[in-house]
Parts: sequence; C-alpha cells; structure tokens
Amino acid sequence: MSETFIYETTVISDWIDYNGHMQDAYYGLIFSYAVDAVQDAIGFDAAYRQRTGCTIYLLEDHKYFLKEVKLGAELRVETVVLDSDEKRFHLHLTMQHDGTPVAISETMELHVNQNPEPRAAAMPPEIAERLASARVPNPDAFDRRSRKMMLWRST
Repeated sequence: MSETFIYETTVISDWIDYNGHMQDAYYGLIFSYAVDAVQDAIGFDAAYRQRTGCTIYLLEDHKYFLKEVKLGAELRVETVVLDSDEKRFHLHLTMQHDGTPVAISETMELHVNQNPEPRAAAMPPEIAERLASARVPNPDAFDRRSRKMMLWRST
C-alpha cells in the first residue's frame, strides 16, 4: 500500500529575498525538512541514529521551481517513495501552496553506517519493508521533470 508523507510549514521573513519572494535556498531547506520527517516516520529517527551509528546521506537532488512563494504562505510538502532497494530510496516531493504545486524535488537517499568511517550499508529489514510498502504503484504517473536519476540506473 503506497503512502504519502506530509510536512507543513509557513514562510517566514528570513526566507524572503530582495525580490520579495522566497529565496531558492529555502525551497531546499523545506524539502530537506520534509525528507527528515519521512525518515523519522519510517524509523530512521534520532534514537535509531544514536543506537546504530547509521544515518541517511543525500546522494542526489533535483529541484524545479514552478511558482514564486511569498511571505506567510502556508506550504504543504507531499512526499512519496518512488523506489527503494536495500541501501537507497528515491523520493518525489511536491511543495504546494493553496493546493497548487509551487516546486518539485526528487532525491536519492543512501543508508550509511558511519562507524568506523562512512560507508553504504543495508537497511534493517523492517525499515526496508516499510519503504517497499510505501512505494507508489505507478511512479511514472507523477509530474516528474527529469528522467530517473542517473545514479539509480547505473548501480
């Protein structure tokens, strides 16, 4: 069964640039917070990181800016899992304001054991299963602005 993960925030004045709309860097910050929320929801939370010495690294990120966002805008980021394997998961995030998409992001995340030094590692089976069950049945149905990420296809 697929699952949509939700993250919500409101645009603050510190995020507004000299053009009077949200600076591009803050789209990335909001998408990053949305990914953190997904990670917490599937079991890669602070307790997991402390207990295992494992974490998630961002491997690849693509952003598409569709509409400008102004001060005070209430934003909702909907995230779905497009695909996953034993070490990686591919996410599609849609940032919306008043139900209208304002930005899209696709990310490739990697499970990493940091001890004794960072290296890719297989996820625990229960988390891998949670990701697999959260996957959307038809990832090509999404309004995706890029082809599948090169890293995903090449490994």
